[in-house]
Formats: sequence, C-alpha cells, structure tokens
Amino acid sequence: MATAKQEQLYNEIVEYYAYADRLVRAIEDSEHELSQEQFAIVEEVVVRLEDCADRLATQYIEFVKGEEPKELINLVRTALNDISAKIEECRNKTLMLYQASLT
Repeated sequence: MATAKQEQLYNEIVEYYAYADRLVRAIEDSEHELSQEQFAIVEEVVVRLEDCADRLATQYIEFVKGEEPKELINLVRTALNDISAKIEECRNKTLMLYQASLT
C-alpha cells in the first residue's frame, strides 16, 4: 500500500495527462488564424507527454513495489528529460510559427 507521500507524487505524475489535455483544449478553442498549425505542433507534444507519463507512472509503481531504485531513477530521469525537451520544442516551434506569420 502506498503512503500518502507516494500517492501525492503519483498524482503529480498523472498531472502530465491533465497538462496535455489543457494544451489540446486551448488550441481547439482558439479562433486564431494559426490554430491549425498550432494544433499540429501541440498534437506532437501531447503524444510525447502521454507516452512519458505512461512510462513514469509504470516506473513509479514498480519503485513503490520495491524494485531496484538505481535503475528506475535513470529511467525516470530519461522520461522527465524527454518531457522537458518536448515542451521546449513545442514552445520554440510555436514562437517560430508566430514570428513567421508577422513577416
């Protein structure tokens, strides 16, 4: 059985799914002329976020069950780095899209 702190951390991992959902809703609700282009960018990051969140959740469950922490820490770091890189890539692509529309 997970402790309250372990459950809280798991809920923070699950929050990546909510973040992905909010990204999609923001673009779907947008009437901006670049919303279709934005959606293509966001769709890619959402798929990656959900994949990483799946890996994080699975690895965290294994950790709580008592798996070897050293191996799992590296897997978790990799997943978190993937999330950060994809979010940064999404931000940069969106900025470039808007800059291109201004010229």
